[in-house]
Amino acid sequence: MSTQPTDVPNPALGRLPARVLEAFERFRARGDPAAVEAVVMAAVVDYRPAGSGATRPIGDATLLIDDLGYDSVSVAELVFFLEDLFEVTVTNEDIQGVRTIGELRSCVARKLAEKPGAA
Repeated sequence: MSTQPTDVPNPALGRLPARVLEAFERFRARGDPAAVEAVVMAAVVDYRPAGSGATRPIGDATLLIDDLGYDSVSVAELVFFLEDLFEVTVTNEDIQGVRTIGELRSCVARKLAEKPGAA
């Protein structure tokens, strides 16, 4: 089990593995898109509903609802976490088009690109 640094950059990250904290720091320091993808993937796994029974590997084509057992409430919790973490706003219209992990990662990346001052 990995240990957490004492100065977690965002309290919402406190329960995620150290490698995810490192990815988030890479995103903050350099805007690394691969780091965003790693953080979103870790959040999807962490927020997966208890008892979902998903045991196979997950990837971009994995369906949040059908494969991972998410429901509308758990999707909302995941989206709220990502909004707070990345300081973006994901609208209901945005999330209605998200079915897979890859679509969620693309949505977050698009929202980050739309932020004022984004490269």
